[in-house]
Amino acid sequence: MFQEAKLHLYIHPAIQIAGIVLGYLAFYWGVKRYLTVHAGRKFIFAWKQHVLTGKLALVLWLIGIGVGLHYTRAEWNFLKITGEHYTIGMATIPFILATFFTGYWMDLFKKRRKYLCLVHGVVGTILCLLVFVQIITGVQVFYIFVWH
Repeated sequence: MFQEAKLHLYIHPAIQIAGIVLGYLAFYWGVKRYLTVHAGRKFIFAWKQHVLTGKLALVLWLIGIGVGLHYTRAEWNFLKITGEHYTIGMATIPFILATFFTGYWMDLFKKRRKYLCLVHGVVGTILCLLVFVQIITGVQVFYIFVWH
């Protein structure tokens, strides 16, 4: 299954998997915060953990995209060869940036907010859905180009 000459192609998924674990952990804490504020549920919001894991996940996802683009170009000389995986990956970039900057702003200027946190949550949720689709398309890319 592991092709010795292709071991460099495993760097991108390794980075992205680390980002996925941290991103979904941040998402979990964000959902708990949403339920506390909007559904009257009683949860303790792990603010520092949410911020740290969210930042790390977003940075890892951006690095992973860069590494994926680099190795795709180096291996196959054509970025769009991975089809949907490439297209959806590029579509995640604005969501990564929007999630980062709205979260950064809220962390920098801590106060009660109504709309910015909702925007941050909606954008982050869409990003997590796109990342889930990327897992599926990434496995397909690996099956076609690396494992097959």
